Amino acid sequence: MKENYKLKMGSTSFDSDDKSDKKKTKEEKEAEKNTKKRFGSYAFATADYFDFKTPIEEKPQDFKGYTIDVKNSDGKLIDQYRTENLTDREVTTYSKIDSLSSKYKLDQKAKALTGLLKGKVRLGIVDFDLAKLIGYNKYEHFRFGAGAKLNEKFNKYISPDAYFAYGIYDKDFKYGAGVDIRTTLNKNSFFRVEYFNDVMAAGRFSENLWNFRMKIMNSGVALNNGVFYGYEGFKVSYENDITNGLTVNVSAKKTQEESKFAYNFKGLGSQFDIASSTITLKYSPNSKNIMTPTGKYTYEQNLPELYLNYEQGFKTLDGDFNFSRFDALFVHNFKTKLGVTGVRAYGGIITGDAPIWKNFTMNGLGNGHGGLNFNLTSYLGFATMEGGKYYNDKFVGAYLTHRLPWYFKSFGKNVSSFDFIYRGTIGDMKNKEFHQFEFEKLDHLYNELGLEWNNFLSSQFNLGFFYRVGHYNTPKFKDNFAIQFKLKLLGF
Repeated sequence: MKENYKLKMGSTSFDSDDKSDKKKTKEEKEAEKNTKKRFGSYAFATADYFDFKTPIEEKPQDFKGYTIDVKNSDGKLIDQYRTENLTDREVTTYSKIDSLSSKYKLDQKAKALTGLLKGKVRLGIVDFDLAKLIGYNKYEHFRFGAGAKLNEKFNKYISPDAYFAYGIYDKDFKYGAGVDIRTTLNKNSFFRVEYFNDVMAAGRFSENLWNFRMKIMNSGVALNNGVFYGYEGFKVSYENDITNGLTVNVSAKKTQEESKFAYNFKGLGSQFDIASSTITLKYSPNSKNIMTPTGKYTYEQNLPELYLNYEQGFKTLDGDFNFSRFDALFVHNFKTKLGVTGVRAYGGIITGDAPIWKNFTMNGLGNGHGGLNFNLTSYLGFATMEGGKYYNDKFVGAYLTHRLPWYFKSFGKNVSSFDFIYRGTIGDMKNKEFHQFEFEKLDHLYNELGLEWNNFLSSQFNLGFFYRVGHYNTPKFKDNFAIQFKLKLLGF
């Protein structure tokens, strides 16, 4: 069956720019507008339908895949399914388009842009991880490194990777290596084995299955937190997309972990063997994904999203502790006549015996020096809270933002707006005396309010002003006040 159809692409009209037109009434101009000649642009298309069967038996599993699947992206299948040969004009057109693409390197630029959105740069069979290039935290200060992963051009099923980093302040190398083994090319399903020797801020909230944008936004959470620990060991995991909106990751790891600060847990020292398993669930029912030869790509991240993590520590596998750690993150936004409201609700709890870095830091971004608090935004951070000061074994938190439906221009073309922001958290620490180092538990509601100017002075940055209120408010204004910068590209 063949179908021919015509698509109108738009129309063009020419203005005579006659000075006498300025003397015409509004009614005369409207009448002339309706009778003015327009030149239309049309696209002609032909669709061939063949080798189809109807009716067919529909099964539920046929609808559990991704929004879009791309089996082959190199164009080799087009000739196989083309029912008519190209005309000389069409061949010439394709050749001209290809020559223009090669001249201006459009294909390379498109691939580079796609890679940047994923946090990668592709050179042949190697994908380089942009997130590994540079970082900053209070323990290492500047951290420089590199990470690389062999892509599907090396092997469709096996993908090794490795990274290294060097901290300027601690003068030490960190490194790791792993390999992904895909079980199918039809969906995201792979085993992973990895080795690592690295450091991390104590009490970080789980970022399992977060996308690149979320991780980059939260990467500055340790800018003013020097409470770090080192970990070395092995990890085995399996990840699978059960449906388009549900992803599960299960893992088991054995590590040796040691504090990088003066610390003693229950008189047992500061170095421990940890054996644990973790299950992570991500539920994103409205996001749109595409399966390509390079793997799954979420081309439209739609809320709500839910992230769940449960880690169980074992003494029976030569570990030093039995513990259970659970955390959850819920993200959503909704639009009304009063504007757009965004919500992040999160929390965690740990039971059993575990060192301080298995508990939860409250994600303070402040420097605590008594001067001006100026910092970069983070996904779950508090602008006015001192970094590394508060730790809890249980907590809940909320991040609320509301964008006013008022848009304006200051300079340039970018449109600005204002967001009202509220951040709050509360928790507790059951046995604070078990952890022998200087910190405080946060057992009252911590509040900060803020106003964020989006596209500040028509730039690509948002400028925020925050003030601490409630129980932790102090008499000095500068102790409660903070200024934050945020790259607009990171979004909500």
